[in-house]
Amino acid sequence: MRQIFQCTRAERAGRELTVRTEAAHPALQAARRQQATPGFWELYKVRAGVEGSLSQGIPRCDLRQARYLGEAKTRLQHLLIATALNVIRVVAWYLETPLAPTRQSRFARLAPCSA
Repeated sequence: MRQIFQCTRAERAGRELTVRTEAAHPALQAARRQQATPGFWELYKVRAGVEGSLSQGIPRCDLRQARYLGEAKTRLQHLLIATALNVIRVVAWYLETPLAPTRQSRFARLAPCSA
């Protein structure tokens, strides 16, 4: 007889456990060690800036899909979107609009403050 435990609020499936192969586990550990180095975080700053630009441009400027066919028109669209995002940022800077706080997961909110 199959038992279903209601330990999560997921509608389709319960908890999942990932078991990695012997070859994948050392690679994952090596990647985690690399993330602890200062050089990694210097490179990651660039990616974080790009991710921030995308998260701002996708909802405001419909950045996911080009409106036009052809390389020249698509390039023009990209340049206009970049200009619009820069104008939005300059206006926000001029008006001293505060940056949005980093969101915290529900799980992280459960942790007691260490201060």
